[in-house]
Amino acid sequence: MNPLQISLIVVAVVVVVAIVLYNWLQERKYRSQSQDLFQPQEDVLLRTDVSDVHAANAPSQRSGFEPAQPERIDPKIVVDTPVVSVPPRAAPEPEAPVHPVAPLADIVAPREHDAPLAVVEPKMHTAIPVEPAKLVDLPATPADAMVDYEVRIHALDAIPGSSMNAVMEHLRHAGKPLHWWGYNVNSAAWETIAGWREDAYSEVALVLQLADRNGAASEEQLVQLCTQARQLASRYNGVAECPDIASALRRAGELDLFCVDVDVLIGLNVVSRGNEVFSGARIAELAEAAGLQLGKDGIYQKRNAQHEVMYSLCNHESAAFSSDTAAQLMTHGVTLLFDLPRVANGLAAFDQMTALAHEFTEKLGGQLVDDNIRPLSQAGIDKIRAQLAHIYQRMQEYGIPGGGERALRLFN
Repeated sequence: MNPLQISLIVVAVVVVVAIVLYNWLQERKYRSQSQDLFQPQEDVLLRTDVSDVHAANAPSQRSGFEPAQPERIDPKIVVDTPVVSVPPRAAPEPEAPVHPVAPLADIVAPREHDAPLAVVEPKMHTAIPVEPAKLVDLPATPADAMVDYEVRIHALDAIPGSSMNAVMEHLRHAGKPLHWWGYNVNSAAWETIAGWREDAYSEVALVLQLADRNGAASEEQLVQLCTQARQLASRYNGVAECPDIASALRRAGELDLFCVDVDVLIGLNVVSRGNEVFSGARIAELAEAAGLQLGKDGIYQKRNAQHEVMYSLCNHESAAFSSDTAAQLMTHGVTLLFDLPRVANGLAAFDQMTALAHEFTEKLGGQLVDDNIRPLSQAGIDKIRAQLAHIYQRMQEYGIPGGGERALRLFN
């Protein structure tokens, strides 16, 4: 071994010995302090002179009876180890004066509040119990149990509507329609939450639609909704109730399969013969006479008394209709569209649309064809109508009547 290695070994040994010696000295110092701390000490305040005691025990010179013996406190108490368990003392009477001298047991033993913390059972506040009666008394939310997944938040501290803005914006891109409702105590009703209002709610409902024309809700969307709800609830001393996600996904899948099966769009085309074309002005004239209104999207719509769309009329070619360009527009055909699940009293609406198709065919000098540009006879129209009747019956039995609130939400 070279001198450098020998020197390093010697230095290491010296360091180890120094550490051991230092630890031994520290341990000895702490042990000495601990013994001094718990040594019994004479309480001068409670010290009683022996002569005084004898004098007190002597017969009274002014009375013919012997006084009762006072309770004696022996100051000479030797305690080898500190007492760690002291029976709880009864609370003092309110009328009793506060004595400046502590009991002897409190001097030689740790007080109750000096006991180890492990003895005291801490009160945990991570879970907020919710009174079942409170939930039962609340009216049901506007959510539809058939098509919605509802997450409820119960908070002890009211949640301001403004604090939900960030969560609303984050969940706005979840891919499915989402509704926020808060329970208004004053009106005893649920109301739509608006982030710009100063209202606060201790009961909040987050409702995600399980299906639409883009498909069924995914597991990721439901998990994200629950995560955001729990985070929001925890900030206001509350809890979020998330129904079982697996069963919700099954409902979403079944609902989506049914919707796909009945989601039918029927188109009746009126096209020109040969190389002839239809005038945009003439089309506008016929459409307005039939009660159709031109929308901002360039499509004419026929609405019922409830202002719901029954059927629509669009250009068979790419150009949209416009009141400004109607005089210059020329086209080879128009298409009448019937969105089956969104139309209430669908068979009557279909008959009305078919009658208008025949009117356009006659007045424009065109021909009525299907989507494959094949002539559409009355027998073909009757066959379509029979299929519509069957689909509407299925929707009614499933609980989603055509043109109803559920249908308008699911087929949006």
